[in-house]
Amino acid sequence: MRKVISVVNLKGGVGKTTSAVNIAACWGEMGKKVLLVDLDPQGSASTSFGVMNEGTDLLEALKNQQALPVMPSCMEEVDLVPAGPDLISANQLFMGAEDNSKLSQCLSNTEGNWDFILIDCPPSYGPLTANALMASQKVIVPVEASFLGLNGLNQMVKAIASVKSQNTEIEVEAVIPCRAHRRRRIHWEILDKLKEMFPNKVTPIVRENVALAEAPGKGKPVILTARISKGADDYRFVTLWLDERLGEPELIVEQSYTPMVLHAS
Repeated sequence: MRKVISVVNLKGGVGKTTSAVNIAACWGEMGKKVLLVDLDPQGSASTSFGVMNEGTDLLEALKNQQALPVMPSCMEEVDLVPAGPDLISANQLFMGAEDNSKLSQCLSNTEGNWDFILIDCPPSYGPLTANALMASQKVIVPVEASFLGLNGLNQMVKAIASVKSQNTEIEVEAVIPCRAHRRRRIHWEILDKLKEMFPNKVTPIVRENVALAEAPGKGKPVILTARISKGADDYRFVTLWLDERLGEPELIVEQSYTPMVLHAS
């Protein structure tokens, strides 16, 4: 059974799209079949895979609750539903609670043998994010490793709780500390706070890394543009952590990455 996972943070610039793109790529590298749904009108996940799109086909699919416009990506194991600026009008078109199940219906009508469906959400709570949460069993929350990055997490939890009455399956599965700096004391303070807020749900860290910043401009995930880099390694560790929790039991991997979470280098 394919798992539907939303990657969400209501604050921009925290590593949300970077996480969605590179987790999808790392799962693909592991041989998993992944569908990455770009639900953000900015289309950043699409451009990170080298695809420029207006989002017209996705908007029409949502309007008519039809199969999503799936296309191949630069990775054989990863398929993409691209987005673009036309998707902005969804915020005016889908306003009622009855409209929040449109993406769920589209996914039901979309044929594909994927292990994971990752949804990159807009950095705000509106009809598109509500649709993503209604369609998902799990939520991944990338968080910038700063005290400002902690702001809004309560709002994020409330947004998830707001759909819980209609989607009883949904829960926060993982919190990813992004743009981290191990040598700064605040880094460890933030990690302690996150572990207090989300016990047993904080993943290995993702360090601030030039390779991660450069990869979207090259239209490929970091594991393709800088295969040997801190950014590539960090997202491989995060994805292994996620796969232990979400993957099939026979595919569970050894916890060789645990020290990255617990100890400074």
